[in-house]
Amino acid sequence: MKSKRRRVNNYNDDAQGEAILPPEMFCEVLARLPVESILRFRSVCKSWCRMIQSPYFISLQLGVTKNKPCRFIVQSQREVDMSSLYLVDIEDLKAREIQLEKIKCRTRLKFKLPALGVRCFCDGFLCMASEKRLDPVCICNPITKESVILPLSRSKAHLVRHKLAFGFDQSSGKYKVIRDYRTSSNKHLSKFQIITLGESSWRQLNPPQNLCTSDWDAAVFWNGSLHWIIDDKTIDEPILAFDLSSETFYTIPFHRLCLSHECYELQVLGASLTIVEHNGHMIKIWEVAGNKVKGFSANFREEHDTYVCWNKYFFYKTISQLSHKSFMLQVCITDNKNVKKDWFTRFVPEKAQYFHQDIHGLPEHFNTAHFKPSFVSPNALLSVQSQLPVLKSS
Repeated sequence: MKSKRRRVNNYNDDAQGEAILPPEMFCEVLARLPVESILRFRSVCKSWCRMIQSPYFISLQLGVTKNKPCRFIVQSQREVDMSSLYLVDIEDLKAREIQLEKIKCRTRLKFKLPALGVRCFCDGFLCMASEKRLDPVCICNPITKESVILPLSRSKAHLVRHKLAFGFDQSSGKYKVIRDYRTSSNKHLSKFQIITLGESSWRQLNPPQNLCTSDWDAAVFWNGSLHWIIDDKTIDEPILAFDLSSETFYTIPFHRLCLSHECYELQVLGASLTIVEHNGHMIKIWEVAGNKVKGFSANFREEHDTYVCWNKYFFYKTISQLSHKSFMLQVCITDNKNVKKDWFTRFVPEKAQYFHQDIHGLPEHFNTAHFKPSFVSPNALLSVQSQLPVLKSS
């Protein structure tokens, strides 16, 4: 207890009210408040601001965040309206705008953060980049309004695809970013690179050659590895995975039906990596089990009738499982002028009911990323990371 007091006893020198509680208990209470409240409390006095910025409080708040429901970051998919992010609280049906131009970035590069899109996420950080250029790649914490630029590739190649994945290597205590890209001179072959935050340059990776010409959706981080589902129904092991610790690729088997109207997505629902199968009005969920030593398998978990005839003009993505009885969906509709509109809805299979989530201020057409708000500075990721208070990802 004395050690804890020594960590925080220098935060109450100019605030009279907090003497009512012991400093460590005061931190415990403050860490459990919504992130919006903590941000406001930074302005109460200098001692509160110092406490919230201390490594002790940051670590404490991260531990609390791990057990809270995941929130969402939303960004418009229209280039003319990408200047802001929106932090969405599904429970309270609120969205807080975060203007990208107010996020600090120490760089001499001539670029504007609003020109970049959110490509991937991990814990309380967003990875932002352009779809058409390798540089810059930016790691951003929208809560602290700080960002850092990763080392440049110096390539001026025009890209036809640029996808990134972001995860935490628990064995080394470091974050790593992987990207795959295709240039206009070689449109059908992907190249892979990796960088550990704190390194000075990107390194080349060698994925299975038979998969380099395939297509896949965004990566999902689970159990220390990044996972992609390959969009090729003739492949017997369609899940490509990358172990961040050993930096090796491996594949996971899953038998898919070869039907034209069938589609799949990878999601972490609860604490499990799942394959969500969309087949007409039915939704089926498969759970990945096993390990690299004994092998993986995809086991059928549940099936539900959505009671809606979905199609390419009216479709949805599974965003999260709110409980064993309901799911959060992002529904998209496209009109005859190819104008798209998105919204959130809660689906309760047992009651065959949909509940529209009326959240004001969101863009018309948007991307959604899971988000765990934290107060860790991105600048700390580039220093000695073994000392970082990191949030262990499931």
